[in-house]
Amino acid sequence: MRAAIRTGLLGTTITFTKDFQAPSSSHSALRPNEVLLHVKSAAINPVDYKLPRLIGGKIIGIDVSGVVDKVGSDVTSFQAGDQVFGRAIDGKGKFSGSLAEYTTANVDEIAKKPEYLQFEEAASLPTAYLTGLQSLRDAGNVKKGSTVLIIGASGGCGIAGVQLAKAIGAGRIVGICSGKNFDFVRSTGGITELVDYTDNDVMQKFLEDNVGVFDCIYDTATGSGAGEDYVSLMMKLLNKDTGKYVQINGNGSDWARTFAGRQQPQRTLVMTDKNGKPKLEEIATLLESTGAKPCVIVKPFDEKELEEGFNELKGRRTKGKIVFNIGRDE
Repeated sequence: MRAAIRTGLLGTTITFTKDFQAPSSSHSALRPNEVLLHVKSAAINPVDYKLPRLIGGKIIGIDVSGVVDKVGSDVTSFQAGDQVFGRAIDGKGKFSGSLAEYTTANVDEIAKKPEYLQFEEAASLPTAYLTGLQSLRDAGNVKKGSTVLIIGASGGCGIAGVQLAKAIGAGRIVGICSGKNFDFVRSTGGITELVDYTDNDVMQKFLEDNVGVFDCIYDTATGSGAGEDYVSLMMKLLNKDTGKYVQINGNGSDWARTFAGRQQPQRTLVMTDKNGKPKLEEIATLLESTGAKPCVIVKPFDEKELEEGFNELKGRRTKGKIVFNIGRDE
């Protein structure tokens, strides 16, 4: 089968192949809590090129949508033919890979695809929107009427944050991104104000006018790979008593404090929870309630487009999510 795999000494080279062995289609080969998926679409995230083979597995990719082909012996919530989306994580909790024609998934990591979403759109949801919901509502305590600042508003996680904050009921949603992306962010729905980080005067005035006003700052940019660090600049914008600063990336010391349970007051570095099915279902309901849909850049699944897609992702200037059509023409 066609697949994108990790090769090289450390397993960090991305390689397209047409003859990777597909998972066995026999019921006995599946773990009791797994399904075999015929993959329709798969989205990519920075973690896909950052993880080595030892951690990320042979096949690249986490976010997936597709059709259930076979079910394990203990599976009762899905049957062959069901259209689903979620994360390609197997019955042992290991990454099984989504950039392939077939993959396996733990039933606790997938949900039925909403009818109002295409396969490409559904595949773009899991990582960005699970992270967003956990960051905003769970860690950030965002609720109806909250004031929210989203740093990196035009990226995949930023757009997810804008749309989820709107669906949760936040009253003021401010996004920080380049001015050239303002129209794009506005088109996704939900944003109330935008700030151009490339305009020093505008940024300075924003910082002066908004001290202590935000209930939650959702930072999708700090620590993402190009030396950005908004924390010291933006912390003063939090409500000093109840505000929450939530990051999805950080440096080595940030992660060390997180794993040691010694995160700084009002500041949280989020790691997405396992067993995402209930939240996937909730995300679909939240988006449908506002009519929002994810923004996707759809590409065919071949060697040339795979290389271009990851180069665009590494360039860190993509607007929305890059998604590969894998089985959509069959």
